[in-house]
Amino acid sequence: MITLICHGDSLTEGADLDRGFTWPALTGASLGIRTVNRGIGGDTSAGLLARFHPEVIQEAPEFVLILCGTNDLWWGLPANAILANVFAMSYQAQYARITPILATPLPFHAEIARAAEITPPADGFDECGAALLRYVGELKAAADRSEIPRIDLYTPFLDNAGAVRGDLFLEDGLHANRAGHRVVAETVVNRLRSDFMISG
Repeated sequence: MITLICHGDSLTEGADLDRGFTWPALTGASLGIRTVNRGIGGDTSAGLLARFHPEVIQEAPEFVLILCGTNDLWWGLPANAILANVFAMSYQAQYARITPILATPLPFHAEIARAAEITPPADGFDECGAALLRYVGELKAAADRSEIPRIDLYTPFLDNAGAVRGDLFLEDGLHANRAGHRVVAETVVNRLRSDFMISG
């Protein structure tokens, strides 16, 4: 059976959701493949890189989907540091004959997050949101230059006017709710079917 390891932070782990409702579980059920959820809440791209060998390379899956960056940007870390970590993981995967797939982070809903009175980003909500959008563009461009498959998880969370959809988030404005995880799963499933001929 094909194995997909989903390597990430709380956006993969599924904050406040039962594991069966997270996008990795939904993806596996839809495609009939084995999915492994390696999301850890609060983790950064450096943390993902540190645990990449034992949690991904040694497991020898066919695919690894890497989703991270929001926590780095939340603490004001530069995009080039995130990209360095993400591509280090990608090249390690390729060396081990594992297909890496890079996913862009989801947006967050700043108004909901402000109302939730959570700890704000180091540079403020507006700058963090702008930095996230810039990073999404940089990740897409770098992935295309390196010919590494990528999945856009940012755009599906926007409405027709380009605003972030509040109905897809938990009350913190940061993490996808059940509906949001279904959106992620549908996006991932469609890409795996179209690009890698995985069907189920």
